[in-house]
Amino acid sequence: MLRRGRLAALLSFLLAASCASKAEYPPAANPEQPVPPEPPRVIDPQEAALYIGHPEVSFIDARPGKLYKRGHAPGAMHIEWTEFVDPAALVSGRLDADDRRLAEVFARNGVGRETWTIVFGDPLTLWGEEGRIVWTLAYLGATRLSIIDGGYAAWVQAGLPIQEGTLERPRREFVPQINDTILARKQDVEQFAAERHEDSWRTVLLDVREPGEFSAAEDAPTYGALRMGHVPTAVNIPWRTLLDEAGRIKPRAELGELLISKGVRPDAHIITYCTGGVRSAHTWFVLNMLGYPDVRNYAGSWWEWSLDRKLPLETGAQRPPPWSPPWPPGSAPPEPVGDDDDSAQVHRAGRSGSEDPAEVLRALRDRLSTTHDADEAADPTP
Repeated sequence: MLRRGRLAALLSFLLAASCASKAEYPPAANPEQPVPPEPPRVIDPQEAALYIGHPEVSFIDARPGKLYKRGHAPGAMHIEWTEFVDPAALVSGRLDADDRRLAEVFARNGVGRETWTIVFGDPLTLWGEEGRIVWTLAYLGATRLSIIDGGYAAWVQAGLPIQEGTLERPRREFVPQINDTILARKQDVEQFAAERHEDSWRTVLLDVREPGEFSAAEDAPTYGALRMGHVPTAVNIPWRTLLDEAGRIKPRAELGELLISKGVRPDAHIITYCTGGVRSAHTWFVLNMLGYPDVRNYAGSWWEWSLDRKLPLETGAQRPPPWSPPWPPGSAPPEPVGDDDDSAQVHRAGRSGSEDPAEVLRALRDRLSTTHDADEAADPTP
């Protein structure tokens, strides 16, 4: 827990610095504050405030520029997800293939691959841009990454100091080490859809758009997509379903119950997608935070898929989920609902209803090396 007096003194210092010079990078208000060797994936605004100006910590505000200029956390550098897209793509969230150019965007904003980076967004009113920035950093090899729980609105609500205007910070070296295991490409999505057609529970295409976008409802926005609908066999869980009313990530137990009930299991291979890979990157972050070991974000997402008329799509509601073994691995199968009610039996197949999802995730990590390897040997997937 934070000491009230210590936090109050820090806030007074930061407020004075903000008022004195709105466009200057603040000095470290608490330089002796130790940086955790393994920072939390999600951090409260009050705790994050202790590290404003810290030489080993970088803050990024991922909101649009006009919002950033009106006010941001002291020392937060402005970086938008659109700075990393492929400039040759017609309409796509696809990443630029030039990883050194991507790394340079962070480097010139004082963000290094080894530093602890804390990212702001506004999950209640925007698109989860903070998740896309964190995912991009992870793709470039950064590992010490956090998101402000509740975003900038939570920072303001906590009464923490605000700074206006743009900032400059000394350049920091950023040598990328590409982690290609978290990026899905169009051909990967095609393969997942084909395997899902064979009723494989081991592959999950997770569409995190709103239900109207997924089903191609007449009044649903297109956001520039050429066609409406979803990738065949996809599961629909809107990305904000994983957040509470304040835009904070829901408790682990609640998330586990929701995800597993939809067939999104930790022992499956998962690709998330949306319209341009932004909302889906936020969901990638949540699954990664929960310990899901094999999750990839399809950066090109529906923009790219809908542009290729050779690729299939579906409209309407999602298909019934395929059969899956009991969760967690090794638990007793559920009682059958009835000989003539296959759909209800499939719906119940994922969980027995008694286990704690948080305990389940911990148990999985102990079993995963043997269980997952056996699954791979029986049915290899990408």
